[in-house]
Amino acid sequence: MSEIIIECMRRLDQSLGYVEQAVSELSMEQVWFRPRLKMNAIGNLMLHVAGSEYQHLVSGVGNKPIQRDRPNEFLTRGGYSSQELVEHMRKVREESRSVMCNLTKADLEREVTIRFPEGSGMENYTWSIQKIVIGAAEHYSYHTGQIVYASKLLQEKDEHLLNNWKHYF
Repeated sequence: MSEIIIECMRRLDQSLGYVEQAVSELSMEQVWFRPRLKMNAIGNLMLHVAGSEYQHLVSGVGNKPIQRDRPNEFLTRGGYSSQELVEHMRKVREESRSVMCNLTKADLEREVTIRFPEGSGMENYTWSIQKIVIGAAEHYSYHTGQIVYASKLLQEKDEHLLNNWKHYF
């Protein structure tokens, strides 16, 4: 496996660990709390990063059928606990890992098309696998920061939520 794939998977795993730790003590109400009507709840962000990872890595790179309802990731208003959402994210990660482990260095330059359903408001695009994998890690990390910050705001602890995790920067 190439160094870029190893590093992107490490960062995806690190972000998933941050999310797991940040939401581990949240109630259902906290997971689905929206500070304002047009803002996402932590649960929505968790559904979104899992959906995006699946679409890009499992479906786009791995050529598996698309199983994503992107609008519903943001419209959902509850029904899943933080533990259920984390389990869903872990399942997607294992599927991603099985795709990534089969890539060669030469595969990184191969272009694939990321497809969105008609009417989704999103346009299909074609990128190299390397760019897709880097973009997936960056996107996941961005939303992980939002999830961790929102979790800190919702909990009454003063301690750092991520003390048990290694920080590389």
